[in-house]
Amino acid sequence: MTLPLVSPLLTGLINIAREKYKAENEAWVQLSLLLSGRFNLDAALISLQWQGEVDILLRCLEDEINIKSNASEPDFSSHYLLMLSETWVVGCYEILRAFYQRDRDAAKAGMPKSGVSDIDEFRLIFNEFEILRMPMAKYEIAKDYELKHPLPMWGVDDDESKPPEFYDPKDPSRFHIMPRGLSPRGSARWLAFDVRNSRQHGVERRDLADRLLSLLKSVKGAGELEAEQNAASQDLARLGR
Repeated sequence: MTLPLVSPLLTGLINIAREKYKAENEAWVQLSLLLSGRFNLDAALISLQWQGEVDILLRCLEDEINIKSNASEPDFSSHYLLMLSETWVVGCYEILRAFYQRDRDAAKAGMPKSGVSDIDEFRLIFNEFEILRMPMAKYEIAKDYELKHPLPMWGVDDDESKPPEFYDPKDPSRFHIMPRGLSPRGSARWLAFDVRNSRQHGVERRDLADRLLSLLKSVKGAGELEAEQNAASQDLARLGR
């Protein structure tokens, strides 16, 4: 038996996703141009577009996840969806972290920042990726060094009458497995813990992707920003005459 080649199949899947989610695919291209330009980091352009292609592929899987498969065959679609979703989260986090770090380094050096990392929505989105990434990549709660005492933890189906397990940030053998599942629309969803406000809340992957793309509405392009700054400088010059 000759097995089919994987590469043409994968290429075909991506092409289907591009056709089905044309608007989102174009939005990812525009977002990559916008953020790589504002942060003056051209190397991030292709990386963001790669994450965009993973996103539109995941959107297709999410749409199909509730379609009943042949009961006589095992269905691993949710397994692969969760696998790719976590890969997408970690990949996006690393790009956003590079942007955020670039602004921090510029501020320390007394150089101009992009200004994007100071926008509330960007910071909120980055925080969501941050608290998801640490349990996925290191099996720890993000920023657990801020915990003053061991944290009582219950399982998803436990009530608080059951004795909790304790997560101790000082214990070298500590670990945290973040509860995960699928949202009603088939997207990966995690129950994340935010040390800064001691709050657990659900984070859905597709919602996070949509919020990232919504930055197109709130972040000005480098060219537009430069034009505004030049116009303001000219206005000041005229007033000074």
